[in-house]
Order: sequence, then C-alpha cells, then structure tokens
Amino acid sequence: MRTFYRTFTRLTAAALIVAMSAAPGLAAKTTPATDKNTNVPAVPRAIPDLVPYHNFDPPKGVFDASKLTISGDMRVRPEFRTNGNFTKNSNSNSFFTQQLIRLGFNYDISPDVVFFVQPQVSNNFGSMPNPASVGGAGNPNSTDATLFLRQGFMLVRNFLMPNLTLKAGRQLMVWGNHRIFGHFDWNNVGFAFDGVTMRYNHDTVPVELGWLRVAEGNCVQNAGGCTTGKAHKGDGDILFVRLPMKFGAVAVEPAWIFEDGGSTTGTGGAVGGQQSNQERHTVGGRVAFKQGMFDATGEGYWQFGELGAVGQASNTRINALAGHLDAGVTMPVPMQPRIGAEINYATGSSPKNGGHTFSQLFPTNHIHFGYMDLMSWQNMLTYGGNLQLRPTPESHFELAGHIMRLANEKDNWYTASQATFFNTPAGNKEKSLGGEIDVVYTLFFQNNKVGWQVGYGHFFTGDYLKKNGFGTADQNWGYTQLWINF
Repeated sequence: MRTFYRTFTRLTAAALIVAMSAAPGLAAKTTPATDKNTNVPAVPRAIPDLVPYHNFDPPKGVFDASKLTISGDMRVRPEFRTNGNFTKNSNSNSFFTQQLIRLGFNYDISPDVVFFVQPQVSNNFGSMPNPASVGGAGNPNSTDATLFLRQGFMLVRNFLMPNLTLKAGRQLMVWGNHRIFGHFDWNNVGFAFDGVTMRYNHDTVPVELGWLRVAEGNCVQNAGGCTTGKAHKGDGDILFVRLPMKFGAVAVEPAWIFEDGGSTTGTGGAVGGQQSNQERHTVGGRVAFKQGMFDATGEGYWQFGELGAVGQASNTRINALAGHLDAGVTMPVPMQPRIGAEINYATGSSPKNGGHTFSQLFPTNHIHFGYMDLMSWQNMLTYGGNLQLRPTPESHFELAGHIMRLANEKDNWYTASQATFFNTPAGNKEKSLGGEIDVVYTLFFQNNKVGWQVGYGHFFTGDYLKKNGFGTADQNWGYTQLWINF
C-alpha cells in the first residue's frame, strides 16, 4: 500500500508540473469550445453537433419545409396462374392480389447534402404477416414483414473533393438493363442493398464503386448490439467497380464484381440464390447502341473464383459464362412499330461440378426471358422475338415469344428467382423446356400519374417436362394492375 501511495503521489506531481508548464501555450484554447464551463466531458459522438442532446428542454429544430419533397407509389395487382407445376390439378392453380404502398421523404440539408428515407408496406389481400419469419425472406431487404424500410440513405456531393458523390445506407442498385443489378419492382418487396457507394463524375470516364452487405452473420436482430460471436461467419459482401461511359450513340459499361459469401445457402434457396461459401469474381459489361431506326445491346460476363465444399471432397473452381444479344428496328410510321430479336445463354454444371453454373446476382428478371418468370440467366439458352407498338402516345402494346432450352441437360431448371424449379434427374437427355408467348398492354392517363396494365402468358410444355414425368399440361398466367405515383 505504501509503495502504491508513493507511486500515485509522484505521478500526480509530475502531471501537475507538465500542466503548469504548458498552461501559457494553451491559455487561448478551451476544450470543448466554450468560454463558460470547461468542466464538460468530450462530445461522446462523432457527428456534427448542430442539434445537441438535451437533459430536459428539447432543442430547437433547424427544419425548413421548403427543402422537403415527398413522393409516393401505390400498386394493386390481381394475378392468376393455372397448372403451376404443369399438372392438371387444383393444387397447382393460384389466384391472389398484391398491394404495395411507398412514401419517400427527401430533405435537402444543403445543395450537396441529402437525406432520403422511403418506408414501404407490402401485403397480399387476406394475408397477415408471420412474426416468426420476419428477417428470413432471403432478399437483401432481409424482411417479409408488412412494413419495412425500402430505402434510407445519406447522399453527400463533392465529398472530400469536387465531383465525388457518396451514398451511405439502404439504397437501390440499377445497372443497364437490370440483368445483374435491378430494383425488381415487379416483386412486391423488390431489391434494396445496405452499403456505401461512390461515384466520381468525370466527363469522359465516370467511376462507380462500392461495398454492399447482403448478409450479416454477427447479428440476429435489427436493433441493439451484435453479440452472436460467430467471428464474421455468414457474412455476405459485394465489392464492385463500374465505368458507365457514353460515346455518342454508344454506351459502354464495363464492371468488376466480387462476392464473398452470399444471401442464401445455395442456388436452391430464396430470391437471389447466392451461395454463402463462395468467392466469386464477375467481369464483363454491357454495350448498347441506338441511333435512328436501329438499336442493339450486347451484355456478357465471365465468372471465376472458388466455391466452398458442399457435399464434395474439396472446393470447386468457378468458371462460368453468360451472354445476351438483342437488336431491333423501329419503323418511322404511325404507332412506331419495333421488331426485335434476341438470344440469351448462360452456362450450367454437371452434378459433380457446380462451378460452371452462372450466378445472376440480383436482377429484375421479370423483364427478361418471358413475363411468366419461369427462367433465369443460368443454365439456359433462349431465343426470342417481339413486336412493340404505340397505339396512342399514352399506350404501349407488346407481343413476345421465347423458345427455352437448358444449356446443360445435367443441370437443373432455374426460375426467375434463381431458385430450382425442377431438379434434373440422372440420365436426362432432354434440353427443350418449351416455349412462351406473352401479350401485354399498358395505358397511362391522368397526366401520366396513373398506369393500368393487363398481361397474359401461355407456356407450351417441352420434352424435358414430358419425358421426365414432371407434367404435360401447358401453363397459363395473367394479371392486371393499377399503379399511381406522384
């Protein structure tokens, strides 16, 4: 005890001597910055202290209503499907009605600083949310609750340097034609991503880069701390760099994407189908051309990396490809008819090597490969053609057809959500899935604030279904929807 006392006394004396000798140089400064009371602890938060925390009286706000804008969406869509599993029984028929409501609040704190939040309500008529399943829907929003946050981010322009913009928080990712990243607005929840993205607005070569977290293994709840102690197991991260350039009538958009982990446990899981034990690089891009009557788009990617061992003796190398090409001609006559054709291809795998199956990340697949959502950009080969018309300036009509095949007859059939539709049996020799015809009519009115759409699709069953005993019945699908926004 005596030794402790002597040591404490000497350290205290030394501290006083140092403080006294430094006092003249510090006389003009106070910490914190105040001339009234220096006996105040350091500000316990690393944010601007414009509106300080209060002990009793609430602080006065700095809100300016003129800087607030509000946006909104509402959609109601009845939808039906018959012979959903290609067999004629009542269990494969469905009819339901979906509704979504969004409100967006945008507040411009300054010309360079924006606050945006967008809650959304999604529900099926007659259904109630299941509390036990909240947080387990398998999409980047991590929710199947009725009310959730679709977007919520801060945007800072000229961040640290001119022309550099930073966006942090929950946000949308939409690239090109939505084949790799899209908002997936057809779905009643859609895709949104938690992360930090940046864009440098160079006149010739803009640069976009970011980090997205699509799965968090250390947190089992949305609120409070994260104390599961899993040492980062189960995390899913995406890093990317993209250069969206434009040269006259040609857009060129090369990109590199790295996935470490994913949002689900495998391609048979929920929306997205990103395997949790992967290290996957995706390199490629999109080139689009439009001038006069002609337009064309090409998009392709190569994936490489490694899949963790799942039912295998060792890890699996990733080596997968996907490509898309479409072209069209718009005639300069009344109703502006456009005639187009396209081809899509993505590699598949044998049962012993899952590394050749292309992974499509998070697309808006409803606008590709047929409106019936029976195909994704993996293990597939499709040919398509379409006719589009504008009967009036406020309306649009489309007639489209697709022939669908497997790229590898040993791999599975994957739907638009990238989940497995049918597990291909051993010994299968058939690639022909069938064909689809779609008809969609859209009308906008009330100064373009209201949209009404009606659509129908028919799928003709192919030999893959018939000869493997999956079913022989054709499938029908249809819907109508009313959407308003402001």
